[in-house]
Amino acid sequence: MIPNINEHERRGFERIPWECHARLLPLSLEPTLPTLGLHHGLGRDISEGGLQVWSNRLFPVKSRLLLEMEAPEIPEGIQAVGSVVWISPTTSQDQWCLGIEFSDVGESARARIRDLLQPEPTYN
Repeated sequence: MIPNINEHERRGFERIPWECHARLLPLSLEPTLPTLGLHHGLGRDISEGGLQVWSNRLFPVKSRLLLEMEAPEIPEGIQAVGSVVWISPTTSQDQWCLGIEFSDVGESARARIRDLLQPEPTYN
């Protein structure tokens, strides 16, 4: 047994607030998925393990998605493949909060994510 672990905390990576434009492209042809094609969302926070996205499209849990993330501090963007691991309604009508766990992240994308996670230096 591992001591001092909060049993309710399932995250394996530190998560930070980060807003980005996210494009979501379903990678499977399951009939339960919404209309195929690119869907837009807003990334809310990120870790090496995943991204939280607000979307007007509801994707079922276990849906595989290609994520394209863009923000001013990462002009070249970040691409990763991930799966929806949880869904929650938001306070906005027709909006969903999706927890997406990365399953395939290239080395350059992982390096960009790690750069985002580094604390900014403080100058005295």
